[in-house]
Amino acid sequence: MEIILRGVRGGIAAPAPDTFFYGGNTACIEVRPEDGPLIFLDAGTGLREAGKSLPESGEAHVFLTHGHADHVVGLWFFHPLHSPAWTTHLYLPHWLERLPDYFFQCGFFPLPLDQLKGRVILHPVKAGEIIAPGPKAGQVAVEAFATRHPGGNFGWRVRADNAVFVYTGDHEIAGKEGVEAAAKMLAGADFAVVDAQYRRQDYQPGFGHSAWEDWAEAAEKAGLRHLVLSHHAPDRSDMDLDRLDKALREPYRKSQLQVGREGLRFSLGFRHPARRRSDRLFQFLEELADYRDSNVLLDRVLSKAREITRADAGTIFLAEGQELVFAYTHNDSLFAVDEAYRHAYSAFRLPISEQSIAGYVASTGRPLNLADARALPPGVPYAFDDAGDRQSGFVTRSILALPFLDNRGRMLGVMQLVNSLDADKTPCAFSGDMERDCRMLAREVSGILERREVEKNGIYALLRMAAVHDPAETSAHAERVGAVAAELYHAWALKRGYEPEAIRREKGRLRLAAMLHDLGKVGVSDQVLKKPGRLTEEEFTVVRGHTALGASILADYSGDIAGLARDVALHHHQKWNGEGYAGSGEEGRLAGEDIPLCARLTALADVFDVLVSRRCYKEPWTFEQAQDYLRAEAGRHFDPALVECLAEIGDLPRRIHARFP
Repeated sequence: MEIILRGVRGGIAAPAPDTFFYGGNTACIEVRPEDGPLIFLDAGTGLREAGKSLPESGEAHVFLTHGHADHVVGLWFFHPLHSPAWTTHLYLPHWLERLPDYFFQCGFFPLPLDQLKGRVILHPVKAGEIIAPGPKAGQVAVEAFATRHPGGNFGWRVRADNAVFVYTGDHEIAGKEGVEAAAKMLAGADFAVVDAQYRRQDYQPGFGHSAWEDWAEAAEKAGLRHLVLSHHAPDRSDMDLDRLDKALREPYRKSQLQVGREGLRFSLGFRHPARRRSDRLFQFLEELADYRDSNVLLDRVLSKAREITRADAGTIFLAEGQELVFAYTHNDSLFAVDEAYRHAYSAFRLPISEQSIAGYVASTGRPLNLADARALPPGVPYAFDDAGDRQSGFVTRSILALPFLDNRGRMLGVMQLVNSLDADKTPCAFSGDMERDCRMLAREVSGILERREVEKNGIYALLRMAAVHDPAETSAHAERVGAVAAELYHAWALKRGYEPEAIRREKGRLRLAAMLHDLGKVGVSDQVLKKPGRLTEEEFTVVRGHTALGASILADYSGDIAGLARDVALHHHQKWNGEGYAGSGEEGRLAGEDIPLCARLTALADVFDVLVSRRCYKEPWTFEQAQDYLRAEAGRHFDPALVECLAEIGDLPRRIHARFP
């Protein structure tokens, strides 16, 4: 069975910028057994969202834990209750049999339940009762059990697909006896979602909710493998919950604990593994931390978003000042996905304004889900620009555009997906489930992009130190050298049959390391570095010392990037024939493949960029002149295999130079 968290808040819905990541909807969990009935546990505001992605007709089974407003208010806004093509079975604790009538009589909703268009069948339930919902008897069993909560509460134990899922609803663990009772609730379960509104330090006795530390203890006693904490207090911000989620990872490895967030999916015990819808998205988000380069990260994110939505094409823009910069694109109708990296260095820019679709999303921070971009609703401020379609022959129909926002609500970029394809490869609208999954992906990616930005800003800070003495060592030069070195590595590794994922990971590390190649120039006098004429032997000896100095500066840093960057800084002036240098003297000279690959790549990329750039002592060469020179130096200054790769990557260096002018 697949379990989808549709609402994770308790008390009251709390939609706000600082709850955007974990979600503001109140309690609701969707359960989808394999070939079984559609089940919802609790009917908080998350049920409304869940109902938006359902088909035109069907049958739903909704199990309420108790009658408090945050657990039932979504029911009256549930799509099946307003459709004559739907039947909804509503299972209530027996003392709540009159709840629907009271809801209308107390004025909480303008229509009584029996006047809604959908068919509703009420099922009062007692503790210990086992329900077999759906047409196939015995395939799925849902058992009610009593929990501790003011006014009473039922938890639900779902057995399906050779697995057991426990949802406690609202429950208060009180003292050691309460922990023992909670452990009994969890006994025999494979997975559980529980009410963990409090921490022990702010626990309020008698309010009917538990501290997460008590659930952690109960899970350990029960031997539960996976526990999800839910029913978050309305004032728990994303930052609060993020800190908690990170704090849980190390001490509770035996019983995997995590903080629940809206949109998360989990899979349990499918009988047919080939048909299992595992939580690939969650696993993918965990793996994203391995990607160090923004280009590679965006490629992976766009691929996953297109997989989720079956989108034919997609583009990611990154925010730079008041503009969106074209960062990565896929288009199966125009080019193979393996060639997408060649389109990552476009210099195309778009103003952040409400006039374009991507600009509107960037300006407002709101997603857009457009069924037909060529038939927009009247009065909207944005318009679809079909110039790209007219030039390429591509036909845009449906568009899903989502913002990347950091924890402070600052715009980082926009992901725009185009043409969700049905089974016949015909463009159709993006579904609500697709949008929700991609919104979760965008939220997580925003955090990763923010961390990558911090990492890159640290590199820029080091580069600014070097630029004090050498104005040519700008961040743009470093970006160009890093990008060309990375693309050279990509071509080199492909020829040797390396796995694509391994190439992507190493490519990102290499790009960042290559950017720091001339860090040691911070210790060289600007009178030497800015000298317009030829250097004397003494001056050249001073300049040569920047390699060892750069390596020594980077020795104070830890991590895989720093180790690679030390090799780059120390050895990027080595020569293939052994006549290069790694310091002021003759010490440390290397030749051929004894020179680290990262340094050989950076050496070629650095010299190429210097040749085609204006410097105080020279005018820029043409790209053709630079490539002729590098070919002549193959086997002397440069690794001949890498010079061949430079020819094979075609116009990428030119694109990179235009992207980082």
